[in-house]
Amino acid sequence: MWVKKADEPSLFFATGMAAALLLYTPAFVIFIAPGLAPPSLPAAAVTLATGLTEGLYLILLTYAYRAGDLSLIYPVSRGSSPLFIVAGGMLLLGERLSIFGFGAVALVIAGLVSCAWPGGGARVTPRLVVLSLLTGVAVAAHHVGYKWLFRYWPPYAAIYIVWWVTGATLAAYCLLGRPRRPILPYLKTNAPAAAAMGILAMGGFLLALVALKLTLVSYVGAARNVGVVFGVVFGAYALREPGLGRRLAGAAAIAAGVALLAFA
Repeated sequence: MWVKKADEPSLFFATGMAAALLLYTPAFVIFIAPGLAPPSLPAAAVTLATGLTEGLYLILLTYAYRAGDLSLIYPVSRGSSPLFIVAGGMLLLGERLSIFGFGAVALVIAGLVSCAWPGGGARVTPRLVVLSLLTGVAVAAHHVGYKWLFRYWPPYAAIYIVWWVTGATLAAYCLLGRPRRPILPYLKTNAPAAAAMGILAMGGFLLALVALKLTLVSYVGAARNVGVVFGVVFGAYALREPGLGRRLAGAAAIAAGVALLAFA
């Protein structure tokens, strides 16, 4: 939510990731790196692809936040990712969902339609919906990439190595994209908040990745999306975005669907 309110969200993300990487570097070098085997060529390729798609997700998300409502972009992008994760898990990793699981997916789809339905003063355009869905594809891609990498590296190593690629992708985008504000003055003002966001995000993501090690990528990636309800509420009350009733109902359907997926 900090990112939605930031005037340079991509730079805010990049700063937070840099701070998190610096903080976790000593632990990685001392406790994790000595036991790692050199990556194979396929593992190196998947590491690069996962980091690039995660960086693309963050770039798409920040771009979408500039153009549309948080209460539209967040639930559609995060809520659609389980559908793409299910497809990726089934096609690439050989995972299977039960009939109950497919019913949960249908509930998620109904919630997405409700959140993206126009009317009531809400800003909804086909471009925003497509942009949100593309963000969901990027979320799914890097989740599946992480799951594949866990065959070769522990989660602690995977998140650290991939985040270097993700951070480099964001940094390149910030430098080539010509931010609207000078970088150094921006960092002086926003670095503490960005660092806190990055450190907390890496810690939370690490917990999710550990869970991925223990269960299906379809379930864990979906379960992380329960926060869409809070995103809609935050957008309505903190950012004064319209369409609360319909989008809250849609977010609740998404939350119910991902909860059912977690137990399917």
